[in-house]
Amino acid sequence: MTGRDVLSKVPAVTLGFWVIKILATTLGETGGDSITMSWLGETTSAATGYGYLIGTGLLLVPFVVLVVAQTLAKKFHP
Repeated sequence: MTGRDVLSKVPAVTLGFWVIKILATTLGETGGDSITMSWLGETTSAATGYGYLIGTGLLLVPFVVLVVAQTLAKKFHP
């Protein structure tokens, strides 16, 4: 694998990149709050105390799977 092959996995930093980054950050925070506070009862009378722990697990597993998949990819797939 050459240096050029490694760089080919990195997306170009364009306007589209920044739009996707801002949307992903905003939706990620909103989604995390929805899972931990609304779905798991952190802001309701049925709060279990484990909402953040369960929410972290629910979001961490797909994140790790996707990071491993991207790391094992031979080139960048837009």
